[in-house]
Amino acid sequence: MKTPLKFVLLLAGVAVLSTPMIRAEEPAAPPADRPEHGPGGPGRRGPGAMMERAAKQLGLTADQEAKWKEIGEQERAAMEPIFSDKSLSKEDRRAKMKELHEGFAQQRRAVLTPEQQQKFDEMQAKMRERGEHRPRKPKDE
Repeated sequence: MKTPLKFVLLLAGVAVLSTPMIRAEEPAAPPADRPEHGPGGPGRRGPGAMMERAAKQLGLTADQEAKWKEIGEQERAAMEPIFSDKSLSKEDRRAKMKELHEGFAQQRRAVLTPEQQQKFDEMQAKMRERGEHRPRKPKDE
Protein backbone atom coordinates (compact mmCIF):
# COMPACT_ATOMS: atom_id res chain seq x y z
CA MET A 1 0.00 0.00 0.00
CA LYS A 2 2.92 2.30 0.63
CA THR A 3 4.29 1.96 -2.91
CA PRO A 4 1.16 3.31 -4.69
CA LEU A 5 1.04 6.23 -2.24
CA LYS A 6 4.68 7.08 -2.94
CA PHE A 7 4.02 6.80 -6.67
CA VAL A 8 1.02 9.16 -6.47
CA LEU A 9 3.02 11.68 -4.42
CA LEU A 10 5.90 11.46 -6.89
CA LEU A 11 3.53 12.08 -9.81
CA ALA A 12 1.94 15.02 -8.01
CA GLY A 13 5.40 16.52 -7.32
CA VAL A 14 6.45 16.16 -10.95
CA ALA A 15 3.18 17.78 -12.07
CA VAL A 16 3.66 20.72 -9.70
CA LEU A 17 7.27 21.23 -10.72
CA SER A 18 6.55 21.02 -14.45
CA THR A 19 3.59 23.44 -14.40
CA PRO A 20 5.73 26.58 -14.89
CA MET A 21 7.32 25.05 -18.00
CA ILE A 22 3.96 24.05 -19.41
CA ARG A 23 2.45 27.47 -18.75
CA ALA A 24 5.31 29.45 -20.30
CA GLU A 25 3.92 32.71 -21.55
CA GLU A 26 4.48 34.05 -25.03
CA PRO A 27 7.07 36.82 -25.27
CA ALA A 28 5.66 40.28 -24.73
CA ALA A 29 5.23 42.47 -27.80
CA PRO A 30 7.85 45.24 -28.15
CA PRO A 31 6.70 48.69 -26.99
CA ALA A 32 4.99 50.72 -29.69
CA ASP A 33 7.39 53.64 -29.27
CA ARG A 34 10.46 51.53 -30.17
CA PRO A 35 11.31 51.16 -33.85
CA GLU A 36 11.10 47.74 -35.41
CA HIS A 37 14.37 45.99 -35.96
CA GLY A 38 15.68 44.65 -39.22
CA PRO A 39 16.38 41.03 -40.06
CA GLY A 40 19.53 41.14 -37.92
CA GLY A 41 17.41 41.55 -34.79
CA PRO A 42 17.52 44.09 -32.00
CA GLY A 43 21.30 44.09 -31.70
CA ARG A 44 21.83 44.79 -35.38
CA ARG A 45 24.24 47.64 -35.90
CA GLY A 46 26.49 48.97 -38.56
CA PRO A 47 26.27 51.16 -41.61
CA GLY A 48 23.59 49.09 -43.37
CA ALA A 49 21.24 49.20 -40.41
CA MET A 50 21.90 52.90 -39.83
CA MET A 51 21.19 53.70 -43.48
CA GLU A 52 17.92 51.76 -43.34
CA ARG A 53 16.80 53.69 -40.26
CA ALA A 54 17.87 57.02 -41.77
CA ALA A 55 16.04 56.27 -45.02
CA LYS A 56 12.89 55.45 -43.08
CA GLN A 57 13.14 58.55 -40.86
CA LEU A 58 13.79 60.85 -43.82
CA GLY A 59 11.03 59.32 -45.93
CA LEU A 60 13.23 58.69 -48.97
CA THR A 61 11.68 57.88 -52.31
CA ALA A 62 12.69 54.70 -54.10
CA ASP A 63 14.96 56.73 -56.40
CA GLN A 64 16.62 58.48 -53.44
CA GLU A 65 17.08 55.16 -51.66
CA ALA A 66 18.74 53.67 -54.75
CA LYS A 67 21.13 56.61 -54.96
CA TRP A 68 21.92 56.33 -51.22
CA LYS A 69 22.62 52.64 -51.62
CA GLU A 70 25.00 53.35 -54.51
CA ILE A 71 26.80 56.02 -52.46
CA GLY A 72 27.06 53.54 -49.59
CA GLU A 73 28.66 50.94 -51.85
CA GLN A 74 31.15 53.54 -53.11
CA GLU A 75 31.92 54.51 -49.52
CA ARG A 76 32.55 50.90 -48.48
CA ALA A 77 34.84 50.40 -51.50
CA ALA A 78 36.76 53.58 -50.66
CA MET A 79 37.14 52.61 -46.99
CA GLU A 80 38.32 49.07 -47.63
CA PRO A 81 41.95 50.06 -48.34
CA ILE A 82 42.02 52.08 -45.12
CA PHE A 83 40.75 49.09 -43.11
CA SER A 84 43.36 46.89 -44.76
CA ASP A 85 46.29 49.28 -44.25
CA LYS A 86 47.91 47.97 -41.08
CA SER A 87 50.75 50.50 -41.36
CA LEU A 88 48.39 53.29 -40.25
CA SER A 89 47.99 54.03 -36.57
CA LYS A 90 44.51 53.75 -35.09
CA GLU A 91 44.22 57.56 -34.93
CA ASP A 92 45.34 58.03 -38.56
CA ARG A 93 42.94 55.33 -39.73
CA ARG A 94 40.07 56.94 -37.80
CA ALA A 95 40.90 60.41 -39.20
CA LYS A 96 41.01 59.15 -42.80
CA MET A 97 37.74 57.25 -42.41
CA LYS A 98 36.08 60.27 -40.84
CA GLU A 99 37.22 62.49 -43.71
CA LEU A 100 35.93 59.99 -46.28
CA HIS A 101 32.64 59.58 -44.43
CA GLU A 102 32.07 63.33 -44.33
CA GLY A 103 32.56 63.53 -48.10
CA PHE A 104 30.09 60.75 -48.72
CA ALA A 105 27.63 62.33 -46.24
CA GLN A 106 27.69 65.45 -48.43
CA GLN A 107 26.90 63.30 -51.46
CA ARG A 108 23.96 61.76 -49.63
CA ARG A 109 22.78 65.19 -48.51
CA ALA A 110 22.81 66.42 -52.15
CA VAL A 111 20.22 63.75 -53.05
CA LEU A 112 17.72 65.09 -50.49
CA THR A 113 15.01 67.73 -50.70
CA PRO A 114 15.54 70.91 -48.60
CA GLU A 115 13.21 69.57 -45.87
CA GLN A 116 14.99 66.22 -45.81
CA GLN A 117 18.36 68.02 -45.75
CA GLN A 118 17.32 69.91 -42.62
CA LYS A 119 16.23 66.68 -40.93
CA PHE A 120 19.42 64.93 -42.09
CA ASP A 121 21.53 67.73 -40.57
CA GLU A 122 19.64 67.39 -37.27
CA MET A 123 20.17 63.62 -37.29
CA GLN A 124 23.90 64.09 -37.96
CA ALA A 125 24.17 66.61 -35.10
CA LYS A 126 22.45 64.20 -32.69
CA MET A 127 24.78 61.38 -33.72
CA ARG A 128 27.86 63.55 -33.21
CA GLU A 129 26.56 64.66 -29.80
CA ARG A 130 25.93 61.06 -28.72
CA GLY A 131 29.36 60.02 -29.96
CA GLU A 132 31.13 62.76 -27.99
CA HIS A 133 29.44 61.74 -24.73
CA ARG A 134 29.85 57.99 -25.12
CA PRO A 135 32.77 56.68 -23.09
CA ARG A 136 35.14 54.46 -25.01
CA LYS A 137 36.24 51.13 -23.57
CA PRO A 138 39.87 50.15 -23.84
CA LYS A 139 40.39 47.39 -26.40
CA ASP A 140 41.93 44.92 -23.91
CA GLU A 141 38.82 44.73 -21.69
